[in-house]
Amino acid sequence: MKQFITMKKSQEYDVYTFTGSGDWKFGPIIQLFDPFMRSGWLIEWLGDDEETIDGNECVDIRKEKGAIALYDVSDGLDEEVYISIDPDPTKRFEMSRNNFAEILYRWEELRVSRPDTILVVIHEDNHVSLETDLTIIKEYQDAGYAFDINK
Repeated sequence: MKQFITMKKSQEYDVYTFTGSGDWKFGPIIQLFDPFMRSGWLIEWLGDDEETIDGNECVDIRKEKGAIALYDVSDGLDEEVYISIDPDPTKRFEMSRNNFAEILYRWEELRVSRPDTILVVIHEDNHVSLETDLTIIKEYQDAGYAFDINK
C-alpha cells in the first residue's frame, strides 16, 4: 500500500504545511524539506565517500550498505544533551542512493517553483516520489486514497 502526505503552501507565509499520514516514516522524510537542511549540501555529502552521517536533531541520515537510512531521532529532543550514537533501528527508513538523490534534486526544483500542492508518496518498495501535477494527484485521490486536494 502506498502512503502519502500532502505539502500545502501557505499563501500568507510562503511555507509548506504537512497534512495526511501520521506514520513515523514521514518524520525523517519531512526533515529533507526543512529550510535549514540545505539539499545542495546533502547532494555534496552523498558524493563524499568519507562522510557517512549527516542530519539534524530530528533525523540521522546515514550511508549504510549501499543505501541511505533515515532514522527518526526526534525522541532525543526530550533529553538535555542529545548524542546520536545508536539510533533506534525500529525507526529506520531505507531508500536507495538514487532515490535519495532524486528527491534532493526534485526538491531543489520545487523550492524555486513553489507549487501550491506537493504530494509526498512512499511507494510499496520504499521508493519516495514528489508529485506536483494536479492530474496525477487527482488520480491518487480518485483511486481511494483518503485525502482531498481541495482542502
